[in-house]
Amino acid sequence: MAVFTERRVAVNPTLIPSTGDRRRPPPTVDPTAEEAYWRAQYMREPYYERGYSFEDYYPAYRTGWEGRVRYHGRSFEDAERELARDYQRNRGSSQLDWRRNRHAARAAWERLD
Repeated sequence: MAVFTERRVAVNPTLIPSTGDRRRPPPTVDPTAEEAYWRAQYMREPYYERGYSFEDYYPAYRTGWEGRVRYHGRSFEDAERELARDYQRNRGSSQLDWRRNRHAARAAWERLD
């Protein structure tokens, strides 16, 4: 019985994602459109806490939509450890830590489904 690997069947191996579902391409993201959507939407979300601005939530949204592409083929839960690390890099001056902002990252992740 022949064993086939992606290396043998791929015409262009660079198109194969490093992890995840190789049958579907990762979603495409327009960061400008995502930012505009979340800027208009964030106060309507169930996790929104009065007193925090869009700038406090933006790093989590960015982490979510970038992570959805980066960790294509994985669930949010499977990628959460990496997403938390990515959030720390993206956090900037946000007053919200990962625990309080992970819901916003998840919302941005799920919006791309």
